[in-house]
Amino acid sequence: MTTTQNEIKNNDITLRPTQIDDAIKLPAIEQSAGQLFSTLEDLSWISESGVQSVEKHLAFINHKGHWVAVNSENEPVGFIMTMPLPESLFIHELSVSEAWQNRGIGKLLIQKVKDEAKAHQFSAVTLTTFRHVPWNAPYYQRLGFSILSESEIPHSLQEILNNEVESGGFVKETRCAMKFEV
Repeated sequence: MTTTQNEIKNNDITLRPTQIDDAIKLPAIEQSAGQLFSTLEDLSWISESGVQSVEKHLAFINHKGHWVAVNSENEPVGFIMTMPLPESLFIHELSVSEAWQNRGIGKLLIQKVKDEAKAHQFSAVTLTTFRHVPWNAPYYQRLGFSILSESEIPHSLQEILNNEVESGGFVKETRCAMKFEV
């Protein structure tokens, strides 16, 4: 089975396109994944923040930009949400339930997006994240992403970063844009 197929198997995990029935379970996964931020003094508030609504997940599912990692009982344990930008396929959110972290699930989900980007002729995969959080920018760098300098950030990605600061409560200096060339 190749990674360009709809399902990827890794031990007891399968990746597949997210189904409408999955949407109700996804906010709990994001909330669980966010608990890791409680260990960081400057970002502990994230572990108590709201998560994306079921409606938002449904919008990404309907636009075919959403995949889940499911366990052997077909229960979602992680997900990745993407949206097309003019110059890239953008990772909007990646979350893996706390109980399922450190098993390579995030890496599988990211590889799925890289494969989708290539299949749909995007030249890159992009994301925004925290510079200093070990499971954020340093993790993505290990997966081949590079941090973009301010002059390299395309307008559409800069708008996302600006919105994260203006509406999301993030500190500009802690955020970065990253890119993986497909």
